[in-house]
Amino acid sequence: MKSILATECGSTTTTAALIEQTNGEYRLRATGQTPSTYGPPWYDITIGVRQAIRHIEKSVERTILTSGGWPITPQNQVNQGVDGFTVVCSAASPLRLLIAGLMKDISLASAQQAAATTYSHITRLISLDASDGGQHSHEARIQAIKENRPDVILLVGGIDGGAEQPVLEMARIISMGLQIGGGTPPAILYAGNNALRTPMADILGPIAALTSVNNVRPTLDVEDISAAQAELEKLYVQKKLMQLPGFDKLNNWSTKFPVIPASRSFGQLINFLSTHHDLNAVGVNIGSRSTTIATKTPETSAQLFIRSDAGVGHSLSDLLEVVPIEKIHRWLPFEIGKHELFNRLLNKSLYPTSLPTSVEDLLIEHAVAREAIRLVANQAQPQRPHPQWNLVVGTGRSLTGNPHAAQAALLLIDGLEPWGVTSLALDRNGLVDMLGAVAVVDPVAAVQATLHDAFLNLGTVIAPWGHGLTGQIAVRVKVTYDNNEIYEAEVAYNTLELIALPPGQKATIEIRPRSQFSIVPGPRGRAAKTEVEGGLLGIIVDARGRPLEFPTDDEQRHEQLHTWLDNLNLLGD
Repeated sequence: MKSILATECGSTTTTAALIEQTNGEYRLRATGQTPSTYGPPWYDITIGVRQAIRHIEKSVERTILTSGGWPITPQNQVNQGVDGFTVVCSAASPLRLLIAGLMKDISLASAQQAAATTYSHITRLISLDASDGGQHSHEARIQAIKENRPDVILLVGGIDGGAEQPVLEMARIISMGLQIGGGTPPAILYAGNNALRTPMADILGPIAALTSVNNVRPTLDVEDISAAQAELEKLYVQKKLMQLPGFDKLNNWSTKFPVIPASRSFGQLINFLSTHHDLNAVGVNIGSRSTTIATKTPETSAQLFIRSDAGVGHSLSDLLEVVPIEKIHRWLPFEIGKHELFNRLLNKSLYPTSLPTSVEDLLIEHAVAREAIRLVANQAQPQRPHPQWNLVVGTGRSLTGNPHAAQAALLLIDGLEPWGVTSLALDRNGLVDMLGAVAVVDPVAAVQATLHDAFLNLGTVIAPWGHGLTGQIAVRVKVTYDNNEIYEAEVAYNTLELIALPPGQKATIEIRPRSQFSIVPGPRGRAAKTEVEGGLLGIIVDARGRPLEFPTDDEQRHEQLHTWLDNLNLLGD
């Protein structure tokens, strides 16, 4: 292929990117961006796609769309059109999901893991175990199903060849709840004891569309969620994406490569980066409707975690229900009451596409973004201490739309709390969500565009694990540049320091933490030596310790936050 046109339809913004062969290599030729148009007053998602592509046409001075407004494929002899066209989308509201099963810590936990890989919002958990939050009676469970009105019910429980009656009992409860509730019944996905597929069809088949897949817990010590994940994604496409105004036209434009959820494409890219470069890689995508974290290490399979209640715009009100306002408030370096902050955030949720208009508004948005990342990160990496990441990739307007690169870097650092030596990269051209889908069209194009055009290298973070006393030296760093110049720094605990290392240059770093800190796994105080590449911010030495701690006194907390911002030159003149 000579050219590929990729588009992403987000909840607030639609982006298009043209990738073309230049001197034998695929490079990003141009991008176009416009507000998404699936909502009022347009009610047609393709209008925004056309507008974004028209921006590209003006930039490259050639025709890509027909007079009727759809892509010309393949590229013709007079250089019109493109050879490939692909679309990813995250504009739709999440799938409302009710999960029912037997044991919260076993089958329901596996079902929640399956749900975490697609855009879904778990509206209710119903189980038969004693920890069901007081919902122990059949009547209470039936009432919950009747009132919940989910898009999908995910029914799990029982190992293969194991208990049957409790699972059938839950199926009958669901049947009664749906029959009493009336209205259009939700789809039902059964991922429990395989031996019960026929009885499930007899009980639930007459009242709802039923699909059966492999058991999420075939044995007590084995989890198999891949089939449930795939079916939930299919249901999201059918029940949410395909209902977006104009989606049918968009899908017809992309018949060879069907529209896929943006999260899947994002996860595929992080998987590629880890595999291709043999890295522990993590990607963070902060959106208006959801926040996504994708992880991959050479030793583990790719993981995808999506929280549709962790967006910073459209789902902000949902985020406020799961994150205490105190957690957001602790990141603010100025006086504001928690009640006032809560009301300002509720007002923001009414206007999810609005942009910050003051420094205070920006700091509040950053506080929300930090907690959105931390909420998903706690689900993605429950073990302590945190795993060490070689590469952190960030995307989403809360990161890429900042006035200063150091603000984006600090959001990623505060949200994930990486420790050791970590490279930070930012999605500078809005390509990250699309490149996984581009790889389906042409893997070579995705690889070359990723290597050359996808990322802005922010720099390298050096962060010791542990705690010390404020004012004491936490870590000593010696930087040896390519020209043999040497720079040495002693960085005090609870501070950050920037060390210059321009993009494209490399340096050798010797890191000597104090005895109560770790920079590599193993005994504390061990020194480390490594080579790093420069970036926009150079080297960031983060000696604030891990995990991050805050003073309980508001005045001391404000002073500490001001120090951190000043260390990265973010307080202005």
